[in-house]
Amino acid sequence: MLNHKGTTSLETGRLILRQFSEKDATEMYNNWASDTEVTKYLTWPTHSSVEVTSKVIGMWVDNYKNMECYQWAIELKENGQVIGSISLMNIDNHVENCEIGYCIGKAFWNKGIVTEAFSSIIDFAFNQVGFQRITGRHHVGNPASGKVMEKCGLKYEGLLRKISKNSSGILVDCKYYSILKDEY
Repeated sequence: MLNHKGTTSLETGRLILRQFSEKDATEMYNNWASDTEVTKYLTWPTHSSVEVTSKVIGMWVDNYKNMECYQWAIELKENGQVIGSISLMNIDNHVENCEIGYCIGKAFWNKGIVTEAFSSIIDFAFNQVGFQRITGRHHVGNPASGKVMEKCGLKYEGLLRKISKNSSGILVDCKYYSILKDEY
């Protein structure tokens, strides 16, 4: 039985993972949501304006009252800047599993930041909420995301063809990974 806690603040060596607030819209827009290179392999389109970003954050903030909502802002401790997001989604209470999704600004790639955030979320998901399985997937053109999953202990399960639509609405192939609580 899962013990949902909602988007609880978590802290790592370099990061604070916390709920988004309306004041994060400009940083989200500037750091990643407006960058076509960042959104190229994602399921949502590049934001055309900070107003679009504000609306998205507004929906997330409204959803925080739901204890099954897990949508964190990735904030750098050193300067308080919001540089990305990480979430648990596609929650299945019956079989106690979820999927993780993440996105970070290009200026912060290859610094171990997503791995650090993801590791903290895995610990939270298994040890506080009680999930038994966490999955992750990435567009086949984005192998760096798979490397993050492997660094976090997820095992490659296989390729699913034309399983997801990219930000342009085109069906794409994705590689799937998972980690089980009893492996953690």
